Amino acid sequence: MGLFDDLGNSTGGGPPIPPKSDPASALRRLNEPTWERMEHAYKYGVTKGETCHIKELDPHFKWMPGYLNVWTGWMNEGKTEWVYQLLLLRAVLADKKSAIFSPENMPEEQIYDQLIHSLTGQNPDRDWQNCLPMTRYKIVREYFIVVYPEREMGRTPYDLLRYFEAAAAKHNITHCFIDPWTKLNNSAMASMGGDAPYLGHVLSEFSDWTTDTKLSLTITAHPRQLPDMKHGQPRPIPDSSHVAGGQAWENIPHIAATYYRPWKHLGSANSLYSDVAIYVKKVKSRKLVGHAGSIGDGSENPDVRITYDWRTARYYINGVSPLDCRTAEELYLTDEELRARDDQRRDTTPAAAKQPATEAPPAPLRTANPSEFEANPKLMDDELPPGWHPGGRPITLPPAPDEDS
Repeated sequence: MGLFDDLGNSTGGGPPIPPKSDPASALRRLNEPTWERMEHAYKYGVTKGETCHIKELDPHFKWMPGYLNVWTGWMNEGKTEWVYQLLLLRAVLADKKSAIFSPENMPEEQIYDQLIHSLTGQNPDRDWQNCLPMTRYKIVREYFIVVYPEREMGRTPYDLLRYFEAAAAKHNITHCFIDPWTKLNNSAMASMGGDAPYLGHVLSEFSDWTTDTKLSLTITAHPRQLPDMKHGQPRPIPDSSHVAGGQAWENIPHIAATYYRPWKHLGSANSLYSDVAIYVKKVKSRKLVGHAGSIGDGSENPDVRITYDWRTARYYINGVSPLDCRTAEELYLTDEELRARDDQRRDTTPAAAKQPATEAPPAPLRTANPSEFEANPKLMDDELPPGWHPGGRPITLPPAPDEDS
């Protein structure tokens, strides 16, 4: 399937436009292969959204294979760290791998250090009081691939999809992250008539690509600076109307959400400064994923308090970090430290709830729940309906060029 053919031609980044095919080939009858896929879904269950590992947010946002997700929020308020944390939870609690294009946070060791800081709650910087020991400084490279094309390589939307497909083929990633949208080469915009038509075309192609590959693609988009915004004054909750390209940011993606800091204007000395509210404005499928809604101060669910602690680089939901669990600790603690941590938790457990020493150690604060999709039986290839790939179109790389040629 050719993606971004017209964009590729105008920027030198894509394949030639294929010849027009028979229009009848676009018609899909309920034929035998289609019916077999429907029977399979009926028997084993349809694909549903997978938990984001924050139970308060799950009713509104889940990770759905094949979905295009867009997060917006005012610049320098933390939406990149928020998505990093969601992807880190996927790595720790669901064993999912991600490819990250985040040029504003390069070089790549800074991205890895940020992830390690969040994972452990301790900063890798030796100048920090809570610097983590070397024994815990384990790079999470098996879960994260940083995408950063060299100068001679392209950065068009089409190019980024090629890099993500390479990451899927070589490293089995399931999540892709573009942060932010403005760092792509969008020079084809002028020839396509401006923001709105260009964005409508590109996001539609992105949506087709995620549907085809069943990969998850997340984009952050900065709102425009509003003329009446002043330092020390509250800012409105940003939505698609504040982002260049307008309504396409909500109309086309499967999920459109906003990261918002309602009290940042009060300054860092205020106890509410780090509070966060999440507004999920659009969810494509209520039955399979969730429904639009919000959590955090000033939202529909103000009893859920979300805070960010820069010392631990973690988000806390009502005072508890989802990363404070045995599953995460097993990635960076030694066996002796794990035993000591278990003993400490046993000693701080109320007497009535204590378990005998002969029993298993106390359960972690949070564990991963198997998603409805992953719990389905895994069938052998010869049991699947013809031409159907439950995990999306298989992605393979072209053969590497012969160095001797």
